[in-house]
Amino acid sequence: MKTLINAILVDDEQDSLITIQEQFKIYCPEIRILGCYNDAEQGLEKILQLRPDVAFLDIQMPKLNGLELAKRIATIGVKVVFITAYDKYAIDAIKLSALDFLLKPIQEPEELRLVVEKVMQAQNQQMQLPVFEELLANERADNYLQETQIGLADENGVYFYKIREIIRLKAHRNCCEFIFTEGRTMLVTKNLGTFVQALHKYKLVQVNRSEIINLSHRKKLIKRGGPYLVMSDHSKVMVSNNYKENLPYYKRSPNPIFTLFFRKA
Repeated sequence: MKTLINAILVDDEQDSLITIQEQFKIYCPEIRILGCYNDAEQGLEKILQLRPDVAFLDIQMPKLNGLELAKRIATIGVKVVFITAYDKYAIDAIKLSALDFLLKPIQEPEELRLVVEKVMQAQNQQMQLPVFEELLANERADNYLQETQIGLADENGVYFYKIREIIRLKAHRNCCEFIFTEGRTMLVTKNLGTFVQALHKYKLVQVNRSEIINLSHRKKLIKRGGPYLVMSDHSKVMVSNNYKENLPYYKRSPNPIFTLFFRKA
C-alpha cells in the first residue's frame, strides 16, 4: 500500500482550486487533500493546525500572498509547492531557487506526477525562501547582480552558489552540469533549457546547443579553428553561428586568423 501524502491547497481562485483538486484525485491518488481554501489567512490557520506534508500555494493572493504564507510555515516542516499562472518574473525566480512549482492551468498529468515524486525529498525549504525572495526582488527592480545567490538541486539536496562563481553550464542528456570556479562541478537534475532565460539576465548566455557561458569569465574569442571562447578556467567552448549574436562585441572579421580579445564585462 502506498504511503499517502497529506496536502492542503490554497488559491484565491475557487475554479482553480476545484480543477487542481480533481486533477490530483485522477492522476495522483497518493495525494490526500486535507482541505482547499480560497482565503490565504484561513489556509494558513489550517496548515498550522493540521501540519500537512505539503502545501500547494498560489503566489498572487490578496491579504497574504504565497511567499508570505510560505515564510510563516517554513519552520514547521511543511513542504511548499507554488502554483502560479504564467508570470515570467516568478517562474524564473522559482527555477533559480530550486523550489517546486506548478504552472496553471496544468495541462499535462506528468507535471503533477513529477512534483509528487519530488515532494517528499528532503530539502531545506527555509533556506530556499530567502533566495527566492532576493531573486524575485531582482526581477521586480530589473536589476541583476552576479553577487546574487541561487539554489541548485540534485538527488541529495539543495546547494547555494553565487552567480559569479559559475563559469559555464553543459548539457548532459536530461541533466545539466554546472562548472564553477576552483574546479568545482555539480550535476543538476534539470535540463539546460530550464536555465537559458533565467540566467540570461545575469549575463550568462547560450553559445551553442549544449552550453551556456558566464560572460564575466570569458577571456578571449579565437576565430581560427573556431570560433571558440577561452574561459577563465582555460576551457574552450565552441561558438555556434546560431548563437554568436548572444555575445556582446562580437565582430565578423574577414581575417580568418584574427583573434578578438574581450574586455571584461
